[in-house]
Amino acid sequence: FDPRPESALTGRVVYDHLLAFDAVERKIKPLLAESWSRPTPTTFEFKLRKDVKFHDGSEFDADDVVYTINMAIDPKVNFRFKGTRFGWIKSVEKVDKHTVRIHAKGPTSTALARLTTQPPIYPSDYHKNFATKSDFGRKPIGTGPYKVVSIDRTKGVVMEANPNYTLAAKYKPAAQIKRIEIKAQPSKQTQVANMMAGNLDMIYAVGKDQAQNLEANPNLKVTVIPSVAFAYVMFDIRDRSKIGVFKDKRVREALMKAIDRKGLVKALLPKEVQNDPLQKSMCHSWHIGCDASVNPPSYDVAGAKKLLAAAGHANGFNVEITSWGPSIPFAEAVAGQWRKVGVKATVAAMPIVAFIKKRAQGKIQANVTLWDNGVAQPDVDTTAGFFFLPGSRNMHGDKELAKVVIAGRREFDIDKRKALYRAAFDRVVNERYAMPVVPLPATVAHDKNLELQTNHKNPKGFEFNKLKWK
Repeated sequence: FDPRPESALTGRVVYDHLLAFDAVERKIKPLLAESWSRPTPTTFEFKLRKDVKFHDGSEFDADDVVYTINMAIDPKVNFRFKGTRFGWIKSVEKVDKHTVRIHAKGPTSTALARLTTQPPIYPSDYHKNFATKSDFGRKPIGTGPYKVVSIDRTKGVVMEANPNYTLAAKYKPAAQIKRIEIKAQPSKQTQVANMMAGNLDMIYAVGKDQAQNLEANPNLKVTVIPSVAFAYVMFDIRDRSKIGVFKDKRVREALMKAIDRKGLVKALLPKEVQNDPLQKSMCHSWHIGCDASVNPPSYDVAGAKKLLAAAGHANGFNVEITSWGPSIPFAEAVAGQWRKVGVKATVAAMPIVAFIKKRAQGKIQANVTLWDNGVAQPDVDTTAGFFFLPGSRNMHGDKELAKVVIAGRREFDIDKRKALYRAAFDRVVNERYAMPVVPLPATVAHDKNLELQTNHKNPKGFEFNKLKWK
């Protein structure tokens, strides 16, 4: 009901899905479903595991899958991304106790990839007793490697290892640490101080300067892991904010030319990733189906000023860049570079909930924020759907791009899908709709005796069931 990076981080170790995605082999693997087939172009059949129990000891079977999916597609149940995640499902049926069939509304090439991250399978007999379904999230029960002991708004979340986890595989191992306490400390300074004092074993989203300070402590270690996340810049081309200037392609190109991407990498990112090639387009090469052939505009201050003058803005204009979370330092740096070409840029930094509300209201003039393909979902359809389909996230209004999303979901041939997406993401670059600014590696500070297994693509840099003490 609240799909944020933090809830994905915890949810994926409390619950399981029908399938899993092996980030190393880049293949879909069994999880709650031990096998699957596609009897017709629109039907997917799943044979379920028979040895799985929920955290309360109740048996997992087809009734739980049917109940969960029916709830997810119920028009009366509302939550973010409902349409993109479950809009393809027409119905679900129980064949027998350990077999289910999901019927798609049409041929859907992305169905299996979707089922590696959504939906988390709930215990039907327990979940149906909640009059307010979101209350289930305060007393959750799943089949995953960790079970929730307590959730407290002020104290945080406590999880303990599920001793009866039977799905353990290299791509989703059993819990290796008995008890994990998760604390919300919004102030990064407070987090760093607690790490230095030995009150925390790990923090993530650590800035470059903070990492250097923490590395000086002999009891701590900083691990930098490349991820699928990146910061990007996007403009209000639809002009919902009434700023007016971004309808002119020359203005968009000028502001892209004003961004020194390599300079930002050197100034703001750790040394471990400073020599990595810059991303071409708004899709990451790790994603299934991602392809791009056009480079964004190169850094060129003189060229930026010339374009602004040609567009009638020789004296610049005022613009507000909206940002949230880890992307705020990059937004501030971009604002500084825009000011060098005469554009009077300021940054509105806010929490993610406020950002989403502002975007829904059409009040964002430009944003520099982050994207991680829905917390490292495997298929590029997540990116295409997020940015290209109609809605508040679509800031360009290009109907041709929306058509690509539908065509991509109907095409099963991977080479043909890549060709569709290549044309779409190249169009985004050529029309100067948006541009990736810098990669966002995961920087995690942790106790030197805590080992982070890195056989995943989680943009936070770790997964709770892939942590262990040396």
